[in-house]
Amino acid sequence: MPLKRGRSQKTISTNIKELMKKPSKARAKGVRTLAKRMGTTQKEAQRRQAVAIALRAAGKPLSKRKK
Repeated sequence: MPLKRGRSQKTISTNIKELMKKPSKARAKGVRTLAKRMGTTQKEAQRRQAVAIALRAAGKPLSKRKK
């Protein structure tokens, strides 16, 4: 699942949607661990991880995004 290149909001949204599909085994394990550490659901942890990965691929900092 290669992510699209680009910094536009449309590209970032497309990448997030792609990452929200069924994750690989390695990412699924990471999501479970992240959910336990944060005390949230796996779906919420998967969403946060997808946003972080998509923003990093776009070269934008996570801290400047609105939450």
